[in-house]
Amino acid sequence: MGQVSIVRVKENIKESLYHSIQLIGGISKFIQHGDRILLKPNLNGWEGTTNRIMVEALIQLLLDYQVRSIAIGESTFGDAQTTKVCFQKTGFQDLVKKYHLPLINFNQSETVSVPVPHPLILKNIPIAKEYFEADVIINLPVMKVHYATGITLGLKNLKGFLPPEEKKHFHEIGLDQAIVDLNKAITTQLTIVDAIQAMERMGPRGGDMVSLNLIMVGENNWEVDWVGMNIMGYQLSEVKHLRYYLEDKNIDEQRIQEVKVVGESIENARHPFKKVAMEAIIPPSFNLYQTNACSACMNALLLSCSFLEGIPTVPIDVFLGSNIVEFPSNHHLRLSFGNCCTKKTDNPLSIPGCPPYPFNLNLLLKQRGLIKKEES
Repeated sequence: MGQVSIVRVKENIKESLYHSIQLIGGISKFIQHGDRILLKPNLNGWEGTTNRIMVEALIQLLLDYQVRSIAIGESTFGDAQTTKVCFQKTGFQDLVKKYHLPLINFNQSETVSVPVPHPLILKNIPIAKEYFEADVIINLPVMKVHYATGITLGLKNLKGFLPPEEKKHFHEIGLDQAIVDLNKAITTQLTIVDAIQAMERMGPRGGDMVSLNLIMVGENNWEVDWVGMNIMGYQLSEVKHLRYYLEDKNIDEQRIQEVKVVGESIENARHPFKKVAMEAIIPPSFNLYQTNACSACMNALLLSCSFLEGIPTVPIDVFLGSNIVEFPSNHHLRLSFGNCCTKKTDNPLSIPGCPPYPFNLNLLLKQRGLIKKEES
């Protein structure tokens, strides 16, 4: 029977982290003296990044336990340079310097092709080689909503071990099922969810930060995700990758109910999240058609809409993703957004980029006389 701890952070993050691990058996249950540890946070350069103070507290705990080595690794959307800038902006570059630890940019890593047992859609998945050089992987996601997967917690955070092209491939073939295959190919030994500052309304970036002041810890990603899903007020039908995972592993309701929650109860921790509402961000004159668009492109579109200096004057059909095969039978202007779509379509308007620069949408509409400034 698995255990998931929920601890409310009052003042001292370090003490709360230690307590949350102790509640499910202590650090010695998961780590041996002399182990090589790899920490996998969730970094993006903006809000919704794994709490650096919590990670530093974990580093101190591991050093006190006399592990052989500690490394931190992550890959953000885009290329290796984007990840490098992210390391600097989030303060993780300074953190590793303080403790003389390696900071691994998985977007620069060599990969190992890992076979997926009984795959749903992927027979093999390329994984950063550093994953295999560690004895223990500690997963450090942030509790957030996500425009494509409902929520993002432990299961989805493992996407950071993928090279950039494979991340895009996941979106092209079916993100939820691909996440299941990823979690069948690789696993982690401990998951610590940062819900100190969580994100609602939009994600994985651009949402509203909400102070839950919680830390969740568990051994199995699916158990942590199930508890987190309930805290966030989501139903299993809204989190397809978790539902597919449970179905694939033949984990029934009885097994789910055997998960022991220690510390705070789910009921006491529950905070129904504001769910992603695309209509509140995208102008009403935009009709969005997206097929397997990646989070980088979706977030770029949402950010682009926030920079519009007025209201589009005509209806515009906006297309994203790589699998656009048919178009609506109307007379609206058509706009392709992002490289995957612009390379495969011949629409009158197009904004290339991977992802597109967020000011280019406003610039294009202004140049074509398709935007009207809102009256003050």
